[in-house]
Parts: sequence; structure tokens; C-alpha cells
Amino acid sequence: MAIQLIVASSEPRFHDFVRDQLGQTPGAALVSGLEDMGPNLAIRILQDLGGSPQAAVILDISSDAEQGLRALEQLRQAAPDLYVILSNTHGASGNDEFLLRAMRLGASDFLQQPLKRAEFSEALDRLDQHAQRVHRQGTTRGRMYTFVGVKGGVGTTTAAINFAAICAKQNKSTVLVDLDMDSGDAACYLGLRHQYSMADAAENLDQLDHAMLEGMMVRDALGFFVLCAPEEVERSRTIGADHVREICGFLIERYDVVIVDGSHALDDLLLSCLELSESIFVVLTPEFPAVRNAQHYLGALARAGYGAEAVALLLNRYEKRGSSLQVSADQLRQTLGTAPFWGFPNRYEEAMKAIHEARPVVMRSNTDLGRSYRDFAKKLGLEAPSVQSAQKK
Repeated sequence: MAIQLIVASSEPRFHDFVRDQLGQTPGAALVSGLEDMGPNLAIRILQDLGGSPQAAVILDISSDAEQGLRALEQLRQAAPDLYVILSNTHGASGNDEFLLRAMRLGASDFLQQPLKRAEFSEALDRLDQHAQRVHRQGTTRGRMYTFVGVKGGVGTTTAAINFAAICAKQNKSTVLVDLDMDSGDAACYLGLRHQYSMADAAENLDQLDHAMLEGMMVRDALGFFVLCAPEEVERSRTIGADHVREICGFLIERYDVVIVDGSHALDDLLLSCLELSESIFVVLTPEFPAVRNAQHYLGALARAGYGAEAVALLLNRYEKRGSSLQVSADQLRQTLGTAPFWGFPNRYEEAMKAIHEARPVVMRSNTDLGRSYRDFAKKLGLEAPSVQSAQKK
């Protein structure tokens, strides 16, 4: 897709670099170049956007970081869907605290200075992927949601399974993809036995069609499909990022909802899913190691080009009263620079009983945890039916 850029920087060399790079990129165009980085910068950028509403912005804040961040905040408030690539000097933007703050204010991607051709080209690729993702959401059938954990044992699989159950009960054709190549617990949590896995799909990509893929998946009693992770560790190592990207793209074109149960490793497999995802749900618990990991994880996502519009925090095992052993809501907001999108209550026995029964907890009408998952779905625009009406149906 064509790339249009508005460039704002006080450095003529910055403009020259961007202009040169865009000249070597087919279909890319420079909409305007702004050198006055004064307090009215956001207004001037918005005026240029009026004539080119599909343009993205690359904002150099190296001359005055605070004023640049204020301009970023103003831009995102006026144009919430605007894609902004933030650029700063290496020392100022290389730490997680700065990245989290910029992400909270609305930065979509980051470029460290001095600018390098390879890194700039990668940023343009991410911008192009974002534009294609937005285009797909407006023209194709499915939407993809990826759940990732900041560490093992925070409840990522439970969250993904319950969300899949709610989507299926909304009569949406739903697929749950188990991307945890080390443990692959989704099938176990649902009491499903499977003969085939993603490894089989990857090995047969050349002849893969809808019927073949459904034959490789297992179907839960609630109606959603599960594409399982391989049970053999050796076979999981044969799956590459290109395989995952092609398989997930295939699913998005044929199903209403594709849900990825990701691992906590931010590797190439997971990154290939994030490229296609409408929302990335980062799952954590209020313990200090998990919050520390979340800070690093959000920083890594920001450096990979996933800003605040794509990432949402899910706080699991949350207690309103808290304890001395848990991170408080204020501490969490201060450390991560943002508040959780949703908090699930600490109902360990309810969660364990659902796993032992191999049934999602949302199917139990009398559980606090099940109600919380249904309310979470409502916040996303999915009006989950009551358990009683679902059972009658």
C-alpha cells in the first residue's frame, strides 16, 4: 500500500535523510516537511492531515523532548487513529521508562538517532503492515486477538480459552491457536485429544485448504476450533515465523475470530502473530516479578513498533484490598505508565475447578471469575449471553 509521511524536525539533515529514503521506496511520498518545532506544531500537522488523512507522522523530538511529547499527546487526542513514529537520540530513548511514557501518550513506533537506513526501512515495513491490518479489518471477515503472558503461570491460557468460549457463544466462527510450543496447554485445559497440530499445517501449506485445516483442528463442545501446538518438541522447532503468518492469515480470511494463546517468549513466532492482531493482551499478576517483567515486555513491544493503541494490560488474580505482598494499583500505574484495561479477581479455586472439569469458567453462572470474563467481553463489544440461555440454546 502507498505510504504517505509528514515529517517534523528542526534538523535539515533529518529531512534530507527521510526524503532520500522515501525516494528509494516505491509508492512512498512525502506530504510535507515541518522545521518549526514550536508550540503550534500539532496544529500545523493536523492542517496537513486535512489534505492527506491517510498520512502517518514521523516526529523528531531530539531538540526538545518534553515539547515533542506534548505535541504527540495533542495529535493523538485530536486524531486517535494517527500513526506516529517518534524519533529521539539514543541515550534519551533507549530506556523502558521513556518508551512506556511515549507509548502511553500515543507513539506507534520508535526510531533512535542517528538514523540508520536498515532501521528506517524496517519502520516503513511496520507502517505498511499497520496500514494493511487496518485495511483488512474493514474488508475481511475475521479479527485476531493475541494473549501473551509476561511470565509463565500468570493465566494466559485461561484468558484465551474463556474469550474463545464467549466468542463461540456469540455464534461467531472462532479458532483458538495454541502458540506455546513448550507446553501447549490449551487442549489439556479443554479435555481435547488431538492427532494433528500446527506442525502438520506448516508441513502441508502448499496444499492447505479450508477442509484440510479443519481436519487438523479439534472442535470443542462449545463450537470453537483449536489448532494445537505439537506434542513433540522436535516438531515444534520445524515451525517458522512464515508458517505461522501464513496459517493465521488463512484463518483470518475464513473465521470471524482468531485467538492466539501466545507464550511469554517474544520470539519470531509470536511477532508474526502480532503483525496480524487487532489487539495484543498482555497478561500479568500483581506480584513484583511479574510487574517488573511487564515493564521490560512493554518496552520490547514498543521497540518492535506496537504502541498504546495495540496493547492492553490484563491484570489477573487482582484483589481490590491488596496486600503487602502485591503491587498496588498506584504502584502498577506508576511503574508501567498505564492502568490495566481489565482486572480479573483472585478466584484460584474457581479457576482450578474449571481446569479439572475441562470447561471454561464462563460457563458457570455462579462464579465471580466467570462474570468478570463476561464483563471483559462486553467492554470489547461482545455482549455475552447468560449461561442459562446459552445452555438452553
